[in-house]
Amino acid sequence: MDKKDQKSMYRATALDSYSTVDVETKTTAQNPHHLISLLFEKGCALLRQSMEQLKREDSEGFFKSTSHAMQIVIGLRAILDTENGGELAAQLNETYTAIGASLAKARTEKDLVSIEKLYRAMSELREGWEAIK
Repeated sequence: MDKKDQKSMYRATALDSYSTVDVETKTTAQNPHHLISLLFEKGCALLRQSMEQLKREDSEGFFKSTSHAMQIVIGLRAILDTENGGELAAQLNETYTAIGASLAKARTEKDLVSIEKLYRAMSELREGWEAIK
């Protein structure tokens, strides 16, 4: 391994460590509304990142980012209170299910246009969530 590769590896390790500490700091003793905001923020960031990776033909990064984004969408759907949330919870459940299915298809087909649409949809959901503070 040459010095350049070694330096890149150390940088990636440092960034991963920082990211872990940052997430732990942000999630400790936060209210549920803020935690969901963080999920939306991370989901949007991952979709943006996956678009850039797709443009650079970084397949490994693209699959990692879209997999993580999918986990967030599944998590958002899983925490819905469908028994007490009424019509809104039912609509959000359908929305998250559709986003998940579309993301799976876009991931398989490496479809940049679809990923961009999903990013816009997640951004709109994030903005709507922030509006109800």
